[in-house]
Amino acid sequence: MPQVDVVFYEKVSPNQVPERLQRWLSAVERSGGKVRVTPPPNEITPKDPFFLLSLLGSLVSSIKGIAEVQSDLPLVSAKGRDVVISLERNARGEVIIGKMAFVRP
Repeated sequence: MPQVDVVFYEKVSPNQVPERLQRWLSAVERSGGKVRVTPPPNEITPKDPFFLLSLLGSLVSSIKGIAEVQSDLPLVSAKGRDVVISLERNARGEVIIGKMAFVRP
């Protein structure tokens, strides 16, 4: 499939991504893929790209910190893909992850 979307039943903060998804993100990076972040819709895109990374706080740290990606067969399918993390705001104004799309570049 050219794109696989992971949509959360319960929306989570970028700082609370489940470990099983962190492993997939790590597998993408280890295979040469990129993790990109899109800001919430209708918000001004910051000129400083590091602002978006700051929204992800511990998520980025977790991805880098997971040095060991087990040889699970499903993780092999992350090879040759990028991840697009789409952020949105909930009713309380908090930034949450709307979906993660695993795409072929």
